[in-house]
Amino acid sequence: MANELNHIIVHCRDRRESAAFLADLMAAPSPVDWGRFTQVGTSNHVGIDFADDLVHLDRINESHLAFLVTDELFDAILARLKRGSVPFWPNPMKSREGESNHLYGGRGLCTLDPGGTVLAEFITAPYA
Repeated sequence: MANELNHIIVHCRDRRESAAFLADLMAAPSPVDWGRFTQVGTSNHVGIDFADDLVHLDRINESHLAFLVTDELFDAILARLKRGSVPFWPNPMKSREGESNHLYGGRGLCTLDPGGTVLAEFITAPYA
């Protein structure tokens, strides 16, 4: 069997809030609580398990999750961010708020979850 990523645990301040935020942006199915985790599924069957009680809050570092999305989904994500007045940036360094990038023949942007600990990046073309 080839090695495939099955799930990843992402530490955050509020697992349900962070999972709901991400699922809403991607128009994904509603997150599912599973024990101490709240999981968001992806189209390639990788589970993103949000946890808010495994690491002390002062030890949570900013996670970075990057998603390859279609142009249509990118447009919908951008519209949802603008409609909700949610900050976004063209890069993980969070410079030039309110802009997206046009790298590698596609578009991209980054945004933070409500707790400020999960940076979600959405790109329409993979990095070279």
